Amino acid sequence: MKRPSLVRILKMLLAGVLTVGVGLGLYNVIKSTYLDRQISKFLPSAWVNLDEEIPSASAAADHESEGVPVFRIGIAPIVSPEKSLETYRDLINYIADKLERRPVSLYRPTYSETSDLVRYRRCDIAVICTYPFIRGEREFGMEALVVPRIKGEITYQSFIVVRRESPAESLLDLRRKRFGSADIISTTGWLYPAMILMERGEDPKHFFGEHIITGSHDRSVQALIDGFVDGVAVHGVVYDQMLSEDPSIGEKTRILSKSPPFGIQPLVVHPDLDPELKKVLRTILVKMDDDPKGKPILEKMGIERFVVPEDGLFNSLRQAVGKLEGWK
Repeated sequence: MKRPSLVRILKMLLAGVLTVGVGLGLYNVIKSTYLDRQISKFLPSAWVNLDEEIPSASAAADHESEGVPVFRIGIAPIVSPEKSLETYRDLINYIADKLERRPVSLYRPTYSETSDLVRYRRCDIAVICTYPFIRGEREFGMEALVVPRIKGEITYQSFIVVRRESPAESLLDLRRKRFGSADIISTTGWLYPAMILMERGEDPKHFFGEHIITGSHDRSVQALIDGFVDGVAVHGVVYDQMLSEDPSIGEKTRILSKSPPFGIQPLVVHPDLDPELKKVLRTILVKMDDDPKGKPILEKMGIERFVVPEDGLFNSLRQAVGKLEGWK
């Protein structure tokens, strides 16, 4: 009987090791994904909560072909998908009911992909961050329909946040550290800290040891608390809301600095949206606070009312985006 060569034996051993390794790797991926779903932290961007009815765009098209009109709204991951669903579900249903249409919520894992829903007219309206709004406005005429007024203001801020025990006293103390942002085109998550670094003569692309994109502002805060990053820049309204829901976050974190006020994120539409639908949508939203059915929804969201923004509201952001994107 011919003995297997040494090379063949080594190949067989290597194949066995790889098989075990791949198996363990898949087990760990499945296990971590399961745990992520249970603790609602770092959910996979492609995960869909099957307990909730969130029809796809193709399903919506089927219903339209059946004669059932739909109302599509795109939701940017300002907060995580499960939190977005909780936050916007009543608003979406309210608008759809007023329009006598079937609601369809379209969630995308990045700000750019949510912006593309508007660009390619895959939705009627979208909740989007101000940075992609400025880009969309410039690139295809994206329009701000209304903005929320929160605590008397139609502005918001970026907070630079670290863990309570961190020795850092400013953003510059986070050099070569791990830094977290919700999205690469987030005003509060990246534009503001990048602007600070540029003003100090630093290179935003190479200042941090690692720049980690978390996928949403609440995930950024959780990543900080769990030690995955050393500092984050987050949406001030989101941070304050998390603090009100869980005061222990204030015991575990502290704010290093706050940005100047920026125009708050708008609800946006494509410039070629049917003018009558655009008018009706704006009217529904700005009159919500006078509607016995609409006011409780706004209160639940922490919004006083929706208002039509003046064009100058976003001027400082237009300048900041231009400066960042023109930076070499």
